[in-house]
Amino acid sequence: MRARWLGIGLLAALALLPALAGCGGVSNSTASENVGSQLTIYSSLPLQGPEGSISQQIVGGEKLALSDAQGHVGRFTVSYVSLDDSSPTTGEWDPGVTASNAKAAAQDPTTIAYLGDFNSGATAVSLPLTNAAGILQVSPASPYIGLTSSFDANQGEPERFYLTGKRTFGRVAPGDTVQAAAQVALLRRLGVHKLYLVADQDPFDTPLAAIVEGDAERAGIKVVGDDTITIAPGSSFTGEVKKISESGAQAVFVSATATEEAAELWRELHGAEPHLPLLASATMNNSVFTSHLQAAESATFIGSPLLPISLYPLSARRVLSEYRRHFATAGEAYALYGYEAMSVVLASIRAAGDNGDDRQAAIDKFFATHERDSVLGAYSIQPNGETTLSTYAIDRVVHGRPVFLHAFDTAG
Repeated sequence: MRARWLGIGLLAALALLPALAGCGGVSNSTASENVGSQLTIYSSLPLQGPEGSISQQIVGGEKLALSDAQGHVGRFTVSYVSLDDSSPTTGEWDPGVTASNAKAAAQDPTTIAYLGDFNSGATAVSLPLTNAAGILQVSPASPYIGLTSSFDANQGEPERFYLTGKRTFGRVAPGDTVQAAAQVALLRRLGVHKLYLVADQDPFDTPLAAIVEGDAERAGIKVVGDDTITIAPGSSFTGEVKKISESGAQAVFVSATATEEAAELWRELHGAEPHLPLLASATMNNSVFTSHLQAAESATFIGSPLLPISLYPLSARRVLSEYRRHFATAGEAYALYGYEAMSVVLASIRAAGDNGDDRQAAIDKFFATHERDSVLGAYSIQPNGETTLSTYAIDRVVHGRPVFLHAFDTAG
């Protein structure tokens, strides 16, 4: 089963991290390191497969931000290396490839920052390696709660990602807690009073369901069922559909990986309960899932960190216009997240002044980011690495494609 293989591969890669960090390549660095006047920023994203087009947009945004800075910050020349973390055979992100990318960046003495990853599981692999080398890591995505907080995270998190004991990771896209708040806001908007929760067995999906459960209960929504099930080739959903039908639930929230099997679960649920709203996590906002929903499209609501361009600042439209001129193709919202991931790193180097080549100085300035005026909106970076951006979208699905429905500002 693909999902189980990914889980086994991830666990194997995580088991190797202490060895990689401690001997044979990536040294544990707790002191500041000066990397010189030539600096390198690495990016690691799945450039092939179902997320390839998204990643290409992010890479384009990163390149554009560096081009706007003319490849320099003060006295420092900044180069850019884009790496592919996907498997050449499956097109999906691969734990071994991800580890190799992070190790390459960690071993390069000119590295000042690492932009990645797109997938939370990939960041769980790369972060201990970049952290051990004292390198700032900024993700344009990777929303998993356990990367920044112990709240509803898996055991030992987030500590197991920070081998030095120091925080070195942040993200510019809203994380799981913001998505959960938006999903519950949608439930209230729909008038739902009884909710059924389902998660697959991916360790990066189940915590989101737990956060939604807590938020729903605090909002006065009763959780009438909470299951973790196998969603993989050959899975049978008959029993689960029967339980949901008999529960009295007025809506179902599912946190899972985007697969054709998840779409089969959707079709069976819709067939049994045609009027039941089906809410999907943002990890399912992918054509692998949405293009197979058939009639279940009409009942589907799906999370997305992407907002309509009109809801971003005017500067975002300027950047996307420049993106079109630069790459001869339309820039989409994901390009803005790549642009800002690179821009906030460059700003951190600039804020460090003559110490811009000091890895710890760059990290400190990143975590000092306060009310930054960006293409994504004004935000600060919290001590745990979370952005204060708090607006999250819910999409419908029309003819196999996500279409914006509503944006919820979850602040307060």
